[in-house]
Amino acid sequence: MSKFINPMTDFGFKYIFGREESKPFLIDFLNNILKDEPGFDTIISLEYLDKEKSRARKGERGVIYDIHCTSSNGSKFTVEMQNNEQAYYIDRMIYYASKAIVDQGRTGHDWMYEYDPVYVISFMNFVSDNFGDAFRTDAALCYLLTHRPISDKQRYIFIQLPLFDKHSPEECTDDIDRWYYVFINMSTMETMPFRQQKILFDKLSNVASYANLSREDRMAYDADLKAYRDMVGQLAFAEAKGYALGKAQGEAKVWAEIVTSMRSTGMNDETIAKITGQTMDRIRSLGSHES
Repeated sequence: MSKFINPMTDFGFKYIFGREESKPFLIDFLNNILKDEPGFDTIISLEYLDKEKSRARKGERGVIYDIHCTSSNGSKFTVEMQNNEQAYYIDRMIYYASKAIVDQGRTGHDWMYEYDPVYVISFMNFVSDNFGDAFRTDAALCYLLTHRPISDKQRYIFIQLPLFDKHSPEECTDDIDRWYYVFINMSTMETMPFRQQKILFDKLSNVASYANLSREDRMAYDADLKAYRDMVGQLAFAEAKGYALGKAQGEAKVWAEIVTSMRSTGMNDETIAKITGQTMDRIRSLGSHES
């Protein structure tokens, strides 16, 4: 068992960034991510909204938070960690941003559609063709000819974690690189780096320690870690199987082979749909295909 919990799991991300006592970690992380955004002011406090309502669908993996941040411009942020690639990924991000905007609406004729800006920050544990080899991609509503922003109300930040290019603590020269390094490597580290440069990492070393979890939290984390590893393993299997079969067979038969193999491991159709990003109707329809 690793010394530190894995922040890529739902439990790990919530435990490190999603509890009242964890707010200093999230505030510092967000301030470092957003410090160069136009018009951004330092976050001094934040409030978590209802986390259950923040999920797109009950039981869906991936942590989604609506967060009220207090700063001089009163910004509001939506923070998501996505553990695996799913269909219509960018559409999903736009949906989350739109929901965060709509939730700020008020009834009555006196409301003039003023609302706080919404930032969607997506921590991607995969690489998407949409962003090429860019580690970080910033997007906003822009005029197409000049690329000049036309509004500061919607911002998107996509971070492709596998493309982080700092491979040792010595290469990390500023706080945001230190955060990324810790975030990506925490589950394999023996000791917490950067404790001399930033006292917050010294505190993080205690909070994220597996040995310091309560018995109840340890059981919840172990179960979530197993689910995460199973998901990663099944996704890798599906990708490899699809690549091998795709050369000689049509897409429908490829998916039928994949789904049949996943069912043979005891997985139900709902779990298969979550892992593959396919709809339940699509998964059910594949049951009639022959190999």
